[in-house]
Amino acid sequence: MLPFKPLKYTENAGLIVLGCIFFLLPCVYSSLFIEPTQTTKFLFFGYTVVIAFSLIACYRLYAGSRSGFQVSVVDVSLLLLLIYIVTNRYYIQPVAGFSMRFLELTGLVIGYLTLKALPRKYYLYILLSISAGGFLQVLTGLMQLLGLQDSRNSYFPVTGNFFNPGGYAGYISLTAVVSFGIYINRNRLLEAVSEDVQNKKKSLVTWVITYLPMLSFIGSIIILPGLRSRSAYVSVVAGVGLIWLLYKSEQVDIKAKWPVKRIAVAGILLLGVFYSIYQFKKHSADGRLLIYKISLVLIQEHPFFGVGFDRFRASYMDEQAKWFEHKSGDIAEEAQLADNTFYAFNEPLQFTVENGLIGLALALVAVFFCCWFREKAKEEPLRNIVYGILLSCFVFSLFTYASDNLAIKCLLVFALAVLSQVDSRKLTTIHIARTRVLAPVFTLCILFFVCWGVNAIEGMRKSFLAWGNGQVYYVRELYTESNNSFESVYPVFHENGEFLMQYGKSLAMTENYSKALSILKEARKYLSSGVVETAIGDCERKSGNYKDAESAYLHAMYMIPNRFYPLYLLMTLYNDNGEPAKAVKMARSIKIKKVKVPSKAVNEIKRYAENLIKEKHPASSDLTTADN
Repeated sequence: MLPFKPLKYTENAGLIVLGCIFFLLPCVYSSLFIEPTQTTKFLFFGYTVVIAFSLIACYRLYAGSRSGFQVSVVDVSLLLLLIYIVTNRYYIQPVAGFSMRFLELTGLVIGYLTLKALPRKYYLYILLSISAGGFLQVLTGLMQLLGLQDSRNSYFPVTGNFFNPGGYAGYISLTAVVSFGIYINRNRLLEAVSEDVQNKKKSLVTWVITYLPMLSFIGSIIILPGLRSRSAYVSVVAGVGLIWLLYKSEQVDIKAKWPVKRIAVAGILLLGVFYSIYQFKKHSADGRLLIYKISLVLIQEHPFFGVGFDRFRASYMDEQAKWFEHKSGDIAEEAQLADNTFYAFNEPLQFTVENGLIGLALALVAVFFCCWFREKAKEEPLRNIVYGILLSCFVFSLFTYASDNLAIKCLLVFALAVLSQVDSRKLTTIHIARTRVLAPVFTLCILFFVCWGVNAIEGMRKSFLAWGNGQVYYVRELYTESNNSFESVYPVFHENGEFLMQYGKSLAMTENYSKALSILKEARKYLSSGVVETAIGDCERKSGNYKDAESAYLHAMYMIPNRFYPLYLLMTLYNDNGEPAKAVKMARSIKIKKVKVPSKAVNEIKRYAENLIKEKHPASSDLTTADN
């Protein structure tokens, strides 16, 4: 019996808050913040996970026999991986930097512990929350398609409450897998909670578990083709296929139904499907292959410890610049594929780039323990569903950047927590002391955690709001106000490359080139980007440092060889600096350069280059025109 009567409601309250995370998190959005589709989700997640953890911890503390906490091999393997990531980030790598992904990782660890503390019978309600969240996003997408709601990205008509169709499609594909798993296993899942559901509520639960997943799955299948995401298509097929096979394997002998010939035919058909998907967006696929090749070079240069957690964006573009600068032979085709790249578009590859082969080995150990201990159990339908989640998430991550999608990471953490509870070998059980002396101490610790967590998240909320205001002022050309907003949150974001880039560009607009250069050169440590290099080049040029300006422009040119703007900057730099031969050479390069994306700006740059050639070498210009 609980010592305080109100505490008997804390477990249900904690379950409701956890359900809200999976149901409402994808919908959270506010344009007041910088990068609203990410920061608002992080803030909502931070508040709710702190509250859920506190409620569940209080209940477990005073719940008598339920206060034991089981530790499994999955827990240990994940803990070792977490310790390595933290150690590598802060003690092995020379630079860490501000990382939203690391803040999210902290919250996800707390969420994992909270989910593990839940009784297994409650996992069905979390699954239903996931399915409901997917259905809500399907409705959002349909409303955007009909023009009843604005997209979150002006370049795409349908994004849900995500930044682009890719992240939206990935989330929809995972919720489709969950919904399919719930529907096909609905009877056995209902048996797991039927003993605790009153007769009056049982019919309601039965109705929800039958029709909600069905509607969510059908809605997902309807909207996914319009998103044109190959990775989402394959993800759905993989997750649904695995759940179906596991479901059928409980009823018939799969080996008897699937002889070697059928498996071979299925494999050939699968290869055909992958080839068709490759041809569907061949240019995009070739661009990702270029990213993979350059990422492998980064792994060769940093084999054991990588470049550091969430520091792919701080290293990749510099490596791409070296790739094109020292590349011999015809690179025109590869150059057309290059772009400002901040993700590897392959999570295992990016994880290895950032954490090295040691991190990859520890991750593989965790995967091994997640899949190894599989025994017959009454929770088998639940386990099969989370296996489907894990496979679907893995397949999706092979082609995109799932690690920047908090909603997807929450589903992944839920799957890992369930496997730790249901399908993993238990090593020991930690019993929470229940003496009258220690219980108040633990309660005070929980209260301290709540106060600290809420205060930290509130501080981040104010900082993101000020950063967003600064960006709004910058767009409106109110540069003094923009600088003031950026300056107010500089102590918080002084190790964030994107913030430093925006702050430095704003300072340059007020002709404070000395401070702008200082800020932009700091940005180089945390963000490798052609935008940073051209901004540095502009400041160096305005300060009269032509050699340094030339170096920055050249670096920007090699980062993305298909762009015209760095060549234009170099051409005008040489022309203004009294180097006509170099200016004409750059102008000729611009004139013959292949256009990747036609635009008014590119046409103006080409026209300027032609005029410069005519001015400096009119005879040469006439000859070139005649040859053409």
